[in-house]
Amino acid sequence: MTTSPLLNVASWLPRSRANGPGARLVLWLQGCPFRCPGCQNSEYLEFKVNRIVTVDQVWQVFEQMPDLAGVSFSGGEPFAQAVALADLAKRVQAALKTVVCWTGYYLEHLKVANIPGTFELLEHVDLLIDGPYVEAQAENLVLRGSKNQKLHFLSGKMTAGDLVNIPRQEWTVSSEQIVYTGFPIQG
Repeated sequence: MTTSPLLNVASWLPRSRANGPGARLVLWLQGCPFRCPGCQNSEYLEFKVNRIVTVDQVWQVFEQMPDLAGVSFSGGEPFAQAVALADLAKRVQAALKTVVCWTGYYLEHLKVANIPGTFELLEHVDLLIDGPYVEAQAENLVLRGSKNQKLHFLSGKMTAGDLVNIPRQEWTVSSEQIVYTGFPIQG
């Protein structure tokens, strides 16, 4: 009997349009080795237990929404949980959906890093947005907070042409909560 890998989730949103092309399930992971000044998700930085879920549980939620274009991983730092995210990303791609992932690491570093699960996760990411947030380089760029962050179309399933009409910010209101996601508007 195999067990489903565990994820330590800081927050999640079942449907967002501000976190990649199309409607997407978004997972924010808990814990990050970076301490970028001006980090928008500073409450997700500490490596602490927040909400432990299995990849199977997330997959079941994803499967119940067949109109989704894919999933997006943010943080915290997704590569701190690369083994479990690689499992989930592989399932998403097998369902012919796409995976978007933000990371504070640069792609060049990830390619030589000894972080468990890194190569497997990169293999199943369609769009990687890399680099730490640099407050002094804050800019109004699609899916990025600062000029140093780069878009890497890793699989060929997405192109820059897919990144039009993505809202910079989004508010989701329900009877239980109000959720803000996206990127601050500069200027």
